[in-house]
Amino acid sequence: MFSSSVDVLVADLSAIEVDEDLLSVPELGRALSFGSPVLLSEYLAVHTWLRRRLAEYLHVPAADIRFAKGEYGKPAIVSPATDLTFNLAYSGSTVALVVGFRKDVGVDVAAITGDVVEPAVLSRSLSAREKMSVLVADDVERAYLQQWVRKESLAKAQGFGVDPDMEATDLSGTSPLVASGYEITDINLGDGVVAAVATPQGTPINLSIVVSEPAPVTDLRYPAIEDRFSRVMAAVGG
Repeated sequence: MFSSSVDVLVADLSAIEVDEDLLSVPELGRALSFGSPVLLSEYLAVHTWLRRRLAEYLHVPAADIRFAKGEYGKPAIVSPATDLTFNLAYSGSTVALVVGFRKDVGVDVAAITGDVVEPAVLSRSLSAREKMSVLVADDVERAYLQQWVRKESLAKAQGFGVDPDMEATDLSGTSPLVASGYEITDINLGDGVVAAVATPQGTPINLSIVVSEPAPVTDLRYPAIEDRFSRVMAAVGG
C-alpha cells in the first residue's frame, strides 16, 4: 500500500477468530486486567485482528510485531523497522483501523446505544456551533457522537489521547472538514455506529470492510490466557 493514500479497514468483532498466541506479554497482561469477560474477549479479538492486518502490510508473522507508545499513549510499530503508521478504534461490535505511510492518522468509532445526551456533556465537549447543530438534529445522540468521533480522530492523529481544549475545536458542518492541517472525514458504517478518520489534508482514503468467517463459540478465555501468560513469563524469567 506504500502510496499517497491511506487505508481504512473495518470489521465486525463477532467475526474475528481469536488467537491469543499472537499477542505479546504486555497485551496478555492488559487482557487479564479486565474484570469483565466481555471486555476481555473484545480486547483479544481487536488485538488479534490488528496484528493480522498489520502483518499483511509488513510481510512478517503477526506475532513478531512489536509496539511502543508515544508520550500521550498513541501506539506505533517499533519492530520491524517501518514507516507504516496506524491508529485503531473499536466500540460496540465495530473495530476500525487506519493505515498510512509516513502519515499521522487517527480514527474513532462510537456505537449508538439510545442513551440520552445530557446538556452538561454537550457544553464540556462541543463548541457553540457544534452544540447548536446537535440540538436541532433529528437524532441528538447520533449527531453528538458524530461530532465526538470527529474530534477524537483529530486528537489521535495529532498524537493526543483526548484534546485538552476539545470544546474550542469547531468541527461542525459537512464532512470532510479541515482543521490544523488535517482533513476529518465521516465514515458511513450504517445505522448503529458513527465513525470518522483524520488524515493529512488532501490524502485519498480507501475504505475496506473486512469480512471473516464467524468465530466459533468458546468458553470464557481467562484460563487459556492465564496459562499462556504464565508460560511466556516463565520462558523470559519473569
